Amino acid sequence: MNWTFLTLARLLTASKVARRMSDDGENAQNRLGTILFNPSNTLATWYFWLGLLGLMLAVLNIMGVIHPTYRLSWGGLLTFEYTNAAFGDKEGAAAFVASDAIFIAAVGGLTFLGARNLIGDGDVVEWFKNMVTNDWYNDLLDSEGGWSLVLGTWSMLSSIVFYFYWGIMHMAWIDPGVYSIAIALMASGIVLRMLSSVEDDE
Repeated sequence: MNWTFLTLARLLTASKVARRMSDDGENAQNRLGTILFNPSNTLATWYFWLGLLGLMLAVLNIMGVIHPTYRLSWGGLLTFEYTNAAFGDKEGAAAFVASDAIFIAAVGGLTFLGARNLIGDGDVVEWFKNMVTNDWYNDLLDSEGGWSLVLGTWSMLSSIVFYFYWGIMHMAWIDPGVYSIAIALMASGIVLRMLSSVEDDE
């Protein structure tokens, strides 16, 4: 009799533990979904600008000006050439393929998610106007905010100018060397600007 009760108790305990682990797993999935599809302002900003960059590169690729001699296959690039070659000769490769549509849909969705969360309940036109008329350029010369803010802003601006200069003048939009320098400058600028905000809080 005691053996039967002990067995039942163990089964009930195991069932509760399994249910708790299942609930924890579901909660973790729900939290991840919330983070990805209802991002914070910081993540939404990344979504928006990375999505816009992706859309720009997709259009350049379709136009045939993303690289001097190659046309890019997004499917091949993002699967590390598991599905197909990442680069094709510009003369022989198709101007628009299925991977272009999939990539455009993906980065377009990323841009939409970012914009939706940044706008919130506000007006789209007003949000766009505020983004265009933002006084960020004052940080280029305003030393009152600290030198970290000034240097960080110049570093971010240098990254953008450098990338677009090489892209426009040399069709180096996807050149690893150009990417490396642009990303290094942008990352340095972001860190310096974040450091300036920490200094202000102190």
